[in-house]
Formats: sequence, C-alpha cells, structure tokens
Amino acid sequence: MNFFTGFFKAISNSFKGFSLLFEKGLWPYLFYSVGLWLLMWVGSIWLFAEIASQLASYLNQQLNFEEIPDSGAILSFAKPFLTGYFSLIMTWVFKIIFWFISSTFTKYLVLMALSPLFALLSESVEEKTNGKNYPFTFPQLMKDIGRGIVMSLRNMFLEYFFIALGFIVTLIFPPLVVITGPLLILVSWYFIGFTMLDYNFERHKMTISESVKFTRKNIGLACGIGFIYTVFMWLPFFIGLMFGPALAVVGATLSFLELKQKETVI
Repeated sequence: MNFFTGFFKAISNSFKGFSLLFEKGLWPYLFYSVGLWLLMWVGSIWLFAEIASQLASYLNQQLNFEEIPDSGAILSFAKPFLTGYFSLIMTWVFKIIFWFISSTFTKYLVLMALSPLFALLSESVEEKTNGKNYPFTFPQLMKDIGRGIVMSLRNMFLEYFFIALGFIVTLIFPPLVVITGPLLILVSWYFIGFTMLDYNFERHKMTISESVKFTRKNIGLACGIGFIYTVFMWLPFFIGLMFGPALAVVGATLSFLELKQKETVI
C-alpha cells in the first residue's frame, strides 16, 4: 500500500467510527479520556511553564546584565534591551520549547494510562464488525497493559530523538525549518498511529519486531491515523478529547482488519 492510499484509507475508516460507536453501543468510550487528559494536560503545562520561568531567571542572574556599564563597554548600547526584554524573551523561548516537550510527554502519558480502555475498545470493534470473540482474562489484560506501556515508551523516546535532531539541524541552518517542521509533524503522526495500531498487534499475537515491520510497510496508514488524532485533539469544547482517541482507535482497528483479511485472501 502506497503512502497516500494508506493515509486516506485511515481517514476514511476513522470517520466510520462515528456510526460504529453509536450504533454498536460503544459510545461510553468517548468520555473516559476527557477527565484524565485535562488533569494531566493542565498539570504538565503548569509544571513545564514554571520550569521555563525558573531557567530564564537563573540564566539572567548568571549573565548579570545589570553590571554592564552605561557607557564605554562593548555591550553598553544593548544594556536597556538586555536588562529589560532579554529575560522576557528567554522565558517565552523556554516556554515554547517546554510546551513542545510537555505536549509530547502528556500525549504518551495519557495513551499509557488509557491503554487498557483503548485495548478493550479495539477488541470490541473487532467483535462488533466480524463477530470474533475474545474472552476476557485478567492475565491477558495485564499483558496488554504492559505491552501498551512498552510500545508507548518506545515511540515516545524515538519521537523525542527526532525532535532533538530536528531542533539541532534547524539551529545550525535555520532555513531548513521549512523541511524539518513538516517532517516532525509527520513523525508525530506516525508514532501516534503506531501506538493505536499496536492494540491490534498485541491481540493478534504479533511480536514487537513484526509490529514494527508491519507499521513501516504501512507508513501512510499510521500517519493517517495520527493525523485524525491530532486534528480532533485541537477541536474546542472537549469535542476533540472525546472523539480524537476513540476515532483513532476505531480507524486503526478497521484498517488493520482490512489488511489482515487481504493477506488471508492472498
């Protein structure tokens, strides 16, 4: 499956989730992530904003621009700016950086915390669409939770690696931001999609290496699922919090089942 075919297939299957969630009685899953997400989001934003302010204040104290002479020194002409606006600018620079870090961290933290529910939703979608039943067992649930946490951590650290790489490249040659920016967005979509698809991988007894191979083979599909998740999460009034994760899980499950059915037929 080429990139764009997979990308738009993921979007199409995700939107099928609207009817499936309500017609099949799966709508309660829409509300589970709202409270947890808000709690973690507000907490992380406050924490990282406070860290950013403290770092900017510490940097300003270490540089001590107040000691620059009013005249006769190299930086005398810039003293008003350095003492008046530098701290404010550095505070916002740090806040932007830490916002990027905290948003990624919160995203994966919520996905890890809700992995049992998302795994159950994915399983329920498969049961409702093709009638295959997966009996509930507590050991299997614990295994699913452990697998979800491991994969979320793996994807989070890999995404942080690419974010750091993108920042370094952009700092060295700023015009490349027109390339690194879109690439980092695609990377984010890919790893979100991978995480959503993994609920199916575990249920179908695929190893981590098999899961990685499957996702790399269907990069467009993973990015499409991540795109739906990201777009909905930006919608106001809790709409995104309700529908974003659930629709991404449904889209990932329907897409995975279609691909597995094609493999069986072939």
